[in-house]
Amino acid sequence: MKKLLLVALLSTLTACGSEDIFDNDDKDDELKTISSVSFSATPSDINSPIYNFSSVYTVNNVDKSTGDVTFNWSVSLEGEGQVTSLYPEQAPQYEFKEAATYKVKLTVEGHTGEALAQFSKNLTISVEDIATQPLSPRAVIDITDRTTTIYTFNSESSSYSEGSLSQIDWVIEGQELSGPQVTHNFSETGPHTVHLKVTAEDNTQATTAMTINVVNEITTPTAKFDYAKNKLIVSFDASKSSNQSSKIISYQWDFGNGESATGITASATYPSEGPYSVVLTVVSKEGVTNTETDTIDVYEEASYVTCDVLTSSSLIFKSADEGQCFSTSPITSRATAEAWCSTRVQQYVDDLSFIRITPTLTWQVRQQGNNEC
Repeated sequence: MKKLLLVALLSTLTACGSEDIFDNDDKDDELKTISSVSFSATPSDINSPIYNFSSVYTVNNVDKSTGDVTFNWSVSLEGEGQVTSLYPEQAPQYEFKEAATYKVKLTVEGHTGEALAQFSKNLTISVEDIATQPLSPRAVIDITDRTTTIYTFNSESSSYSEGSLSQIDWVIEGQELSGPQVTHNFSETGPHTVHLKVTAEDNTQATTAMTINVVNEITTPTAKFDYAKNKLIVSFDASKSSNQSSKIISYQWDFGNGESATGITASATYPSEGPYSVVLTVVSKEGVTNTETDTIDVYEEASYVTCDVLTSSSLIFKSADEGQCFSTSPITSRATAEAWCSTRVQQYVDDLSFIRITPTLTWQVRQQGNNEC
């Protein structure tokens, strides 16, 4: 008769923890393997948002934490799901940024990616913890280059105000790498999480993670730009342009005034007010192009506008009608001001009592130093 599976529930924590045990039976049922994992979470100081995690993974009560396994940590919020992941090591450190109750979950995986054991615990970070604002390094991941499945990452934007960074570590697809810049050829397409840990000379740490979507085919880049106007000078920014299979290597601008420029950011000075058609062309590393065109209205000045109702077709209501005044925030052109006043006056007419004969009103646009009638 086949033996019953043995399920053991173990817990090394007392507050809000739960542990899953995986019972790995072989086909002959001659050997039962009971895997379990647990962890502790300790603040680095009183009222600190920085927590040190320490875990232990056992098989049949024997510590196997240093075996061929991966420690995958996730941090979730109720109603939002997973908000971040910790550096995939046995004892990571993490600084929480907001006060909340988080669910921290640890999954131990084998070398083929199968889940061997899980453990989760709720962790409450208070407002006082966040207010501490300890000095710690800043970890930042940037993509230096990419071509389909081959990516180059760098940590050059990482920093520490109190000293130098002495160690840069990465985990990509389970592979451990080190150095300020690393290159990795992903074995599979789809979403992947890249982990970075920076350690300062005083042993303080910071970690971060970036999720990317790896493709193995050439894609068409997306051209997109924002702009900011200062009278006749307009600044352009194409940093929201993107491409999946490779970097964008060229940004070409046509400002619609006979001038052009290159670069991810650019600036144009227009000779006069008016609408201009701006074209951005982006080129990927593989030579694939795409464009975005947008019409912008350029004005030399912007001012508060007030419109006063002037006349009415009815002498009875003349005084009431001409007492109406509407104002708004700064408007940048006479045409826009006229259109705004027309809409407001028509709304006033539409809201009049039905017993009145519909009046025909005119108005005057008046520039002011404030937005009061």
